[in-house]
Amino acid sequence: MNNVNEIIKGPILTEKSYQLMSASVYSFKVSPKTNRSETKKAVEYIFNVKVDKVNIFTVPKKEKKLGKSKGFTTKYKKALVKLKPGYTINLFDEESPQVDNFNQNSENNNETMAKIEQKKAELDVKNQEIAQKLAKKHEKASENLTTEKIEKTAENQDKGDAN
Repeated sequence: MNNVNEIIKGPILTEKSYQLMSASVYSFKVSPKTNRSETKKAVEYIFNVKVDKVNIFTVPKKEKKLGKSKGFTTKYKKALVKLKPGYTINLFDEESPQVDNFNQNSENNNETMAKIEQKKAELDVKNQEIAQKLAKKHEKASENLTTEKIEKTAENQDKGDAN
């Protein structure tokens, strides 16, 4: 594996992994093609720590039932990484980048909502203009029909009088 980001997929956060963190043992989901030495180098590079020991094992797929249907969870490779004394990995920053992204997204959402409202207002104006034009056309058409009916009835009356 060439890319360090492809080796470590992400941390595994369970009750057991939280207990192991107090003993400087961290659990990660890793690529199925990786080995101990690659995992050790990747953790040292990404988190800037010294690794004491790495245990890797494959977690088998498990059968899960949802109603009558059966399915399986995907199997994956798990690495338990023990750090040398004095080193820790801070998986939980005080300022979470997700919160910052959420705030940026909310600002972007406000901008997009404003644009949407502006577009709605423009469409409402256009719809009103179209409705007015249609009303004028309808009035003209009804006037033309009434004048044509009057002319036809007048012609029919003239024909009836002539007979």
